Amino acid sequence: MMGSTYPINNLPPNRGRDLFENLDSILNNADLTLGNFEGTLLKGGVCAKQIKKGRCYAFRTPPDFVNNLVHAGFDFMNLANNHMNDFGYNGIISTVKALTDVGIQSGGSYGKIGQFEIDSLKIAIVCFSTSPNTNTIFDIEKAQQIVAEQAKVNDIIIVSFHGGGEGLNYLHTRDTFEYFLGAPRGNVVKFARAMIDKGADFVWGHGPHVPRAMEVYKDRLITYSLGNFCTWGFNVSDERGFAPILKIVLDSTGVFRYGRIISAIQKSYQSLEFDILHKAANLIKKLSIEDFPNSTLQITHEGIILRQKRMPGRRMLEQIIY
Repeated sequence: MMGSTYPINNLPPNRGRDLFENLDSILNNADLTLGNFEGTLLKGGVCAKQIKKGRCYAFRTPPDFVNNLVHAGFDFMNLANNHMNDFGYNGIISTVKALTDVGIQSGGSYGKIGQFEIDSLKIAIVCFSTSPNTNTIFDIEKAQQIVAEQAKVNDIIIVSFHGGGEGLNYLHTRDTFEYFLGAPRGNVVKFARAMIDKGADFVWGHGPHVPRAMEVYKDRLITYSLGNFCTWGFNVSDERGFAPILKIVLDSTGVFRYGRIISAIQKSYQSLEFDILHKAANLIKKLSIEDFPNSTLQITHEGIILRQKRMPGRRMLEQIIY
């Protein structure tokens, strides 16, 4: 979220061109770079929410800020989240158009699926959330059907989901149905594993605004939340300011080979920076050990992610996700 003009103007200087400047060499260095976009790329419009500080927000970012995502190296933006609908149908259409006009694919709005072909591998990105006008994480059987259909015609299936409770009280991931402020947020463990059961190769979670654990399930990687990354104008003084970049390598069948958590950090009203203390990586390491003690992941202090068992060599696909 690169700044908002709603309900008041709260935008970074220089049209946000400096937000990613310390990290764009990392974000540009991958076969596929994915991000979760919270809010709308829109001028004007009518807000579809009743705003209440601490409970409900709406974001409206100027459409020209999309150029910051281009320069940072993003190929795909997930829109399936609780801010896609902030300005109704017109906000969704404006956001999709702004991204499309600069060559960035989007997914999630009205079931839209991302489609890429890299080194002759067909890749589909299927997005789910707890909000209207997207594929829902609540109907797991239907979600499995969607994933299974895509698995028939693609080599690699990436599932993106926006779910789970929000904030410091939800650092830990449990195999249980979660709620936040009385609203249902799904059982993210049950959902993620069910997607892999039907053909997903990587499950990428976001929504809690704090990093959460990772696990390997059936040789496939699940990350339950990568927390915040760029949230201009919000409180980033604690774990909400941790800004991990996840760089992973999959083989040509979707098996997770290895990866790295590159720890960045947000500081209030400043550009993103690398974190020499590796706080994000070490938090994810700690949570992964505590929440999924039987997983085969090994995460070092510097964020290197390895498997306990080496997998046979196959052609590899490199991705970056935040």
